Amino acid sequence: MKAKFKKVLSLALALTMVLALAACGGNNAGNTSNTGNTGNTTNEQTGGETAAEGETLAAEQVFYFFLNNEPGTLDPWVNNSAEASQIVIELHEPMLRRDGEGGWLPGLMTDYQTNEDHTVHTLTLREGAKWSDGTDITVDDIVYSYQRALDPALGSSIAYRYFPILNAEAFYMGEVGADELGVKAVDDHTIEITTTEPCDYFVDMMTSAGFAPVQKAAAEEYGDLYGTDVDKVVSSGPFVLTEWTHQNSMVLEKNENYWDADNVKLERVEITITSDSNTLTGMYQSGELSLMRVSNDQLQLFTDENMVKNSRMQVTFIEFNPRNEFLANKNIREAFSIAFNRTLMAEQLMGNAELAAYGLVPYGVTGLDGGDFREQAGNVVTDANDASEIERAKELLQTGLDELGKTVEELQEGFSIQCLAGGEDQATAIQNMWKTNLGVEMPVQVLEMNVLLPMLTEGTFDCVIGGGQDSDYRDPQGYMQFIYDEGKWDNEEFRSLVELAHTQVGDERIQTWMDIERLVLENFIYIPQLYSENNWAVASNVRGVGIFNYGTEIEFQNAYIVEE
Repeated sequence: MKAKFKKVLSLALALTMVLALAACGGNNAGNTSNTGNTGNTTNEQTGGETAAEGETLAAEQVFYFFLNNEPGTLDPWVNNSAEASQIVIELHEPMLRRDGEGGWLPGLMTDYQTNEDHTVHTLTLREGAKWSDGTDITVDDIVYSYQRALDPALGSSIAYRYFPILNAEAFYMGEVGADELGVKAVDDHTIEITTTEPCDYFVDMMTSAGFAPVQKAAAEEYGDLYGTDVDKVVSSGPFVLTEWTHQNSMVLEKNENYWDADNVKLERVEITITSDSNTLTGMYQSGELSLMRVSNDQLQLFTDENMVKNSRMQVTFIEFNPRNEFLANKNIREAFSIAFNRTLMAEQLMGNAELAAYGLVPYGVTGLDGGDFREQAGNVVTDANDASEIERAKELLQTGLDELGKTVEELQEGFSIQCLAGGEDQATAIQNMWKTNLGVEMPVQVLEMNVLLPMLTEGTFDCVIGGGQDSDYRDPQGYMQFIYDEGKWDNEEFRSLVELAHTQVGDERIQTWMDIERLVLENFIYIPQLYSENNWAVASNVRGVGIFNYGTEIEFQNAYIVEE
């Protein structure tokens, strides 16, 4: 557990927050859990050339998809966009695939084993697996992929994700050689990955797009340009990239060299790149999209559609900057943290009063004895939903001001609310609640990404509303580790508890993370707001789409089209 990777790490964490902010306008929030596949969607392989009983496969197997933003890269080891991951995982086969029920299915690897203390993870490479150019996928490709991801010359902003691997950070810092990295080829079909500490969630990480190997020859040829254009990607997944008109569209076609090509029914995936919701709505209604994310204010337009609600394991929060003169005062932070009403906010913005977040870890994350962390930990914070808390907030605010020798007028000039364009609704709602409950009207700054991002990375923000955290694995560490790594909060008890958790396994480790969550929330720097939920409209002729509540949300390698 070191803090040497701060510059790149801060950028990566800031990007995570910005992505959550960008989604604020289009998501609902929810505290319900789902395993990822509902309605007419499934993640089970359909097999052969037959559809479900009573249905017939359509002659044209074309799936129409969309991205809101142009992918910066399709390189699994560099990509930091959850949206682009939906394409990355179709081009690059992950080590393992998720089964939609919290387990795993064979992917590029056919078997996964771990030792008793979860520090040695052994995976077996699929025999006969090939790249899209017809060459064999080898253990050398896999070992190279990890070494490349941690090579400072690549400059990957997500290299920190691989730091649980033995000597990964030391290798990144140039302190040890590649031969000391904890990724080894045991033989021609066996990979052994050693983690620095017990890592019983490592299998979840193996199912993420960010751990999908790349072809060594292609990565060496294209360098940091790998994944940036149609001729700079070599696939191992169910599809190959055949067209990419930047800022406009992409086309994927079936990879005939994919290990499970016989069970891939789609021949083509056509992807439109646009953030214009009216354009996307029109395309879906005219049959030009097979799947569409529906914002809360659009739900009334899709009352007769096949809708899938997906409760994402993501939380949005307010982040206070303790370097700010006023927000350095704990009483002031607490006053603001309890002076807004999550329940009312969820009802007004999301149409459901039950969709409020009273903890940093969302529902569906592993808890004690395999249970649900959030259900077991319960509500950790309070707010203005309890009327008595409003009076306490006023008293705390005045106490904090007295301690600083400041007035309310100086407070109003001393910090402002920042939010990303598109997240104004959340910021305005909280601004109004603070005005009503505290008599303090804080100004709101609506900022573009290129303005807010440097403020996040440099720590020059005051109060960011609508940021958030999600995770590729269903473990509480994925929702709080970033606070330790980011290094903005200098609290010795917190740091000691995180370091303790990294030496533990099982329920002992989960309990420590529960203690960490309570400690964080009792210090009022990260203030949970809402849990995330997406609504998806699925065209009536589509079957087999995988919709997952953690990691990459959409996978369509098992999708197919039926006649209507």
